[in-house]
Amino acid sequence: MERWIQRRTWRDGLLLLVGLLVGTVTPAEAQLTPRIEARVSADSVKIGERFTLTLVAERAEETEVVFPAADAGAPLFGDLHVLGRGAVQTRRPSEARRIDSVAYEVTTFALDSARVPILPVRLVAGDDTTVAGSAPRVVPVGSVVGPDAEGLRAPALLASFPRPFWWWGVLGLTTMALLAGLAYVWWRRTGEDASETPDEAPKDPYEAASDRLQRLERRNPSGREACTAFYVDLTETLRVYVARRVGVRALERTTPEVLAALHHRPEVDDRVVRRLEGVLEQADLVKFADAQPPPEESQSVLQDAQDVLDSLEAAQRRVESRTSDEAATT
Repeated sequence: MERWIQRRTWRDGLLLLVGLLVGTVTPAEAQLTPRIEARVSADSVKIGERFTLTLVAERAEETEVVFPAADAGAPLFGDLHVLGRGAVQTRRPSEARRIDSVAYEVTTFALDSARVPILPVRLVAGDDTTVAGSAPRVVPVGSVVGPDAEGLRAPALLASFPRPFWWWGVLGLTTMALLAGLAYVWWRRTGEDASETPDEAPKDPYEAASDRLQRLERRNPSGREACTAFYVDLTETLRVYVARRVGVRALERTTPEVLAALHHRPEVDDRVVRRLEGVLEQADLVKFADAQPPPEESQSVLQDAQDVLDSLEAAQRRVESRTSDEAATT
């Protein structure tokens, strides 16, 4: 009886001690410990073969997981070369647990075996961030050389064959034909240069611009391409004349800048500037806004351009005449 009482007392004391130990477990220890696992889709691979590396993170519901980026490189992925990364997949086995996973398409060029190091995964819970890692592993890499590799020998030297002589003849004929063609081209160019008459003296800006406007008058600006080309040539004629004759850099300036520069020329009348503004603005609408005025309106704009050209030339000649008179009196 005493022995039974002692055994009962010893058992009750052991249960009391276990209860005290269980009661002292903290809430943090009761939480789910995160678990990181690295899985590969093949037991062994060959050099350059593509396979899948999957990172699995099992953690608490309130924790966010950040997997390694695909471009982390060799310092993180070891012997594996990452070709791409898929989207993060999530499973919820229970209300308190969540399992996230991401798949990497990888390959390796290691010999015999590929080392997969500890792959770190960041776990973010509020303001706290911890890092957990998967266990390192080794992926066997199979040889691409057959079992009889020991019998392979180094490549033999190329066999020597006698050089054929006919290709020397072909090369000589090709060279002679090339030299003859170059000589003919040189003879034609020198003959044309000798037969051509000297070019006439360059025309003055007003004459050159008037000739271009007359050629434009014979064109039919109907259709988008023809209309655009008509107004491009028209504005280029006026801008070249203004640059050469009036001295305003009109080729590299916008329409408002050209008009502002002409307003500062006392010899140019404001009415002439306004007519030039109408011509240039109409041309800008065609070139930049895809406007297509009828041919009759284009001919009217061409006449306005000729009137502007005549007025500008008359103003420049008056200035030259006044300057020559002043020089003569002094």
